Amino acid sequence: MEVLQKAFGRYETNCYILKNAYGDFIIDPGENSTSWVLENINNPLAILNTHGHFDHIWCNAELKENLNIPLLCPKEDSFMLKSDCFELGLSPKAPDIEVENNEVFYFNAKGLVDSSISDSIKVEYMFFPGHTPGCSMIKIGDFIFSGDFIFKRSIGRSDFPYSSDDLMQDSLRRFGEIPYDMVLYPGHGESTTIKAEQSNLRFFLKLK
Repeated sequence: MEVLQKAFGRYETNCYILKNAYGDFIIDPGENSTSWVLENINNPLAILNTHGHFDHIWCNAELKENLNIPLLCPKEDSFMLKSDCFELGLSPKAPDIEVENNEVFYFNAKGLVDSSISDSIKVEYMFFPGHTPGCSMIKIGDFIFSGDFIFKRSIGRSDFPYSSDDLMQDSLRRFGEIPYDMVLYPGHGESTTIKAEQSNLRFFLKLK
């Protein structure tokens, strides 16, 4: 598998294309990312949103106009896709699939398939709320897209509208319990690893 990455918009939000044997996943298409995405995909399978903030979903509607593929977003954040709730000029686009907490999907070259199909690739939403109500990491094969939950030497803010510091603290504790190491591709900045950021949790966790 291969990851293509480019930052877009006023907050330099990372948009990713994950290329695999079955096709391409588009992760968090931010502001002005449509042309780049369309130029770099061959067999698009789905648009995957890690959460509902505008800088990660800005081109959802435009891409849906061009591509006949499903749009997935955490259920708790779907309201941010359905309306321009921050009044920033976003073109609303409801998700085709409102993802339940820690829900798993399977795709092959034909698109979304049943879990009984062995010739497929697994897409796992890992629920870590706090930054937003539905904030999630997305695990596909050996790749994890951490959105605005975990960054290199930092974490997502929990002082925005619809954020929760209590939920973020709980999510950070659960993140610290992940027993394996993998590369993380965050919503902003450089890639990092689970183990590297677990070692930094002491700077962000509050004592109970």
